[in-house]
Amino acid sequence: MRRSECDHWDRIIVHSRLFCPSSVSRFLSFRAYLFVMAVIFQATFGAGLAPAFAAEDFEISYTGVSGELLGQLKQISEMEKGVRTYPTSASLRRAAEHDRQAFEDALTAAGFYAGKTDFNITPATEAEKAKVNFLLQPGRAFTIAEYEILYSDDVADRPQSFAEAGLGTNGSAAGADLRSLQVNFLSHLWNNGYPAATIVARRAIANMETGTANAVFVFNSGPKANFGNLFIEGADRTDPDYVRAMQTWKPGDEFERATMVQYRDRLAATGLFSTIDISPGPPDKSGAAPIYARLNERKRRTIGAGLSLSTTDGVGGRLFFENRNLFHQGETGRLELRASNLEQAVTFDFLKPLPRIPGQAFGNFGFTNETTDAFDARSINASGGLSKKWLKERLETRAAVGLETSSVRANGTKERTYFVSTPLSVVWNSENDLLNPTKGVQTRLAVTPYTGSDSFTQSEFSARTRVTFGKDDLITLAGRSAVGATFGTSLVNLPRNKRYYVGGAGSVRGFGFQEAGPLDGDNDPIGGRSYIESAIEARVKLTNELQIAGFADAGSVSARTLPNFGEEFFVGVGGGVRYFTPIGPIRADIAFPLNARDSDRSFQLFIAIGQPF
Repeated sequence: MRRSECDHWDRIIVHSRLFCPSSVSRFLSFRAYLFVMAVIFQATFGAGLAPAFAAEDFEISYTGVSGELLGQLKQISEMEKGVRTYPTSASLRRAAEHDRQAFEDALTAAGFYAGKTDFNITPATEAEKAKVNFLLQPGRAFTIAEYEILYSDDVADRPQSFAEAGLGTNGSAAGADLRSLQVNFLSHLWNNGYPAATIVARRAIANMETGTANAVFVFNSGPKANFGNLFIEGADRTDPDYVRAMQTWKPGDEFERATMVQYRDRLAATGLFSTIDISPGPPDKSGAAPIYARLNERKRRTIGAGLSLSTTDGVGGRLFFENRNLFHQGETGRLELRASNLEQAVTFDFLKPLPRIPGQAFGNFGFTNETTDAFDARSINASGGLSKKWLKERLETRAAVGLETSSVRANGTKERTYFVSTPLSVVWNSENDLLNPTKGVQTRLAVTPYTGSDSFTQSEFSARTRVTFGKDDLITLAGRSAVGATFGTSLVNLPRNKRYYVGGAGSVRGFGFQEAGPLDGDNDPIGGRSYIESAIEARVKLTNELQIAGFADAGSVSARTLPNFGEEFFVGVGGGVRYFTPIGPIRADIAFPLNARDSDRSFQLFIAIGQPF
C-alpha cells in the first residue's frame, strides 16, 4: 500500500493501536483483519449488553379492565402489535410508558376523566420471560351535565344551543360523541347562512366529586350571507352558460352548503370534469358570498370494452366509443357494438342535457340480430324523447316515440312487423351506486302502447332494494321482483320478439335464457303475454375485496293477459363470489334448477361485472 493510504488507515484506527494494514498483510487478509477488530470490540464493550426483547420474549397482562374496553385498549398498544424489538430493559420500559400514556389518553377520550394508569415490569429469569403488567383504573364514566355554545366573534341572531339547531344530546362524555355534536352543529351553521363558520375549540370541565362535566364548544360563525354570483374557472371547452344553468340556487337565496354540494353533484353527473371544487368566498358588505367553481375538464373521448361468460350465452363482449361535450353543452354521442351467441347489435345513442328543466333529450338508432331457441329476428329501430327529473332528481319521468321493423322467423314461418310505439315510464331511484348499490330503492313502471302490424299495450313494474346488517355492513340482504302484462291482443297474434320470457343471467338463474316457462314439442320456449319473477340474495363480506353470496330465484310465464299465480313456477338456487375492483364487482355465479325438466341443463354458470340487482 502507498504511504498516503497507510496514513489514512492510521488516522481512522488510531484508538485501536493497530498497525497500518500493509504491515500485517503477510499474516492476515483484510477480512481477517476486520474479524480481529470485531473480536476486540466484543471483548471490550459487548459483555455489558442486555439481550434484545422481541415480542416472544415478554408477556403483557392487564389489571383493572376487561371486556370491550380492554379490547379497545389492546388495539392501540404498540407492544401488543409485536412488530418491534427492545434491545435493553430500559427500552422495554420506555415502550411500556408510551403505551401507558396512550391508554390514559384513550380513557379520557372515552369519558373516563378520573382514570389512572401505571405499569410494573418483572425482569426475565432463566425459567420465565419478562412480564409487563398494566395497572388500569378507569373509574366511572363521566356524563355531561350542561352543554354550552360560545362564539369568538360578535354576530347577532345565531343559535345558542344544540336544541335550537335541532340536535339532540345523550349526555355522553366520550370524545367521539362530543366531536360528532361539534361537527353537526358546524354543518347547521353552514346550511343556515354562515359559509365562513369554523370550529375554534372544545373542552370539558370535569367535576371529580360528582362525576359530571360541562362541555363547552367555541365557534366562529362569521357574518350571515346569501348566495352571490357564480365565478367559473377551468371550463375551457364547456360553455359557461351550461355550467351556470345547473345552479341549484338563485342569487339572493340564503346560503346553504347542502345546496352547493347538490350543485357539485350535478356537475359530477355530467361526466365532463375530472376535478370539481365548489367553494364560497367572503361575503361583501351586502352579505352576498361569491361562489367559485374551479373545474378541470376530462378527456372528451373514451373507448371501452367488456366481457361476459355464461353457459347459455357463451362468451359475450361489447365495444363502445363515447364522445362527450360534442357541442360544448354536455352533449354525448355513444356508438356501441355487442356480440354473443344470442345477440349481435349496433346502437348509437345521443343525449342532450337540459339542465334548466332539469332533464335531457335523447335519441337512439339501432340494428339487432337475435338468434334464440324461441325465434330468430332482425330488427331496426329508432326512437327519441324527453326526460325530466323531480324531487332532488330521484324521480325521473320519460316519454318517447319509437319506430321499428322486424323480420321474425319461428317454427318455420317468417313474418315482417312494423310498429309505432310511445313508451312512457316513471322511475324512482335512491340507490347509492350503479354497479354495487348497498343502500336505496329502485322502482320502475313502464307502459308502452304499440300500433302498426297489430295494436296492443304492454305494462311492466319492477322493484329492487337491499338492507345491511352487522358491523361494517357485514351482511347484505337484497331482493327484487317484476311483473309484466300485455293488453289488447292474443298470444297467437303477439309477435315472438314481443312476448315475455323468463330465465337467464338477469332472471331465473337456474335456467337457461328464456327457458323458465312453457316449451313446445321441440323444447323451444313459447313465451307469454304476462310474467312474474322474484329473487332474494344474501351477501356476506369476507374481506373488503371479497364477498360470497347465496340466492334463490323464481319465475313464471303465462299465456293470459295478467300473471297467473296458478302457473308452474320455475325455481333456481345457487351461490357465487364477488371480487371488488375499482371498476365494480366482478361476479361469478353458479345456479341449479330445483324443478328441472329433461331438456334443462343441470346447472348454469354466469360471469359478469356488477351485482345482479
